[in-house]
Amino acid sequence: MSVNLAPFQIWEPRKLADPRGASAAQFMHGLCDILAVQGPMQGLHLFQTYAKAGGVIKITTSVRGRFERVVKEAAKSGDLLIEIEDDSEVDGETDSRAWIIRLPSQPQVMLRTLGPRSFAEIPMGELAALVLELRCQDEFMGREEISRAVLSHYGLQKLTSLVERRLAQVFKIYF
Repeated sequence: MSVNLAPFQIWEPRKLADPRGASAAQFMHGLCDILAVQGPMQGLHLFQTYAKAGGVIKITTSVRGRFERVVKEAAKSGDLLIEIEDDSEVDGETDSRAWIIRLPSQPQVMLRTLGPRSFAEIPMGELAALVLELRCQDEFMGREEISRAVLSHYGLQKLTSLVERRLAQVFKIYF
């Protein structure tokens, strides 16, 4: 079975304002720059990408809060869109790992290769779209076969407990 996945585009890191003291405008400039290449993407992954370019290795609670406030304000004004996903690995709607953030010009879901993302950073909607594509090709595929096909499409070998939990959540929510 074959599903055409677009190659995951990698944002070329460049120096961004330090998130511990960046203004809202500096945050938005950097976040939009990253999203234009890698979006839609998980909130925490977006924050980590920005922080690293801003010279920060570990995001503290206060820095994460600054990112979250800027993103929420940008969503209110329509500059960014946030989808809250019911991911098995998050602690509710306020956990920015559940936020899938994108620019208004971007599609809600893009089927892409894994790229440098971890399996946990793939949006649930993207996983569901891949599962749907696989099911359309063979409606009699079982969950185990689908799970193996998903791993194969992402170039992964091991059906870890993380993969099993996230795919079980996809099946529960979308199918």
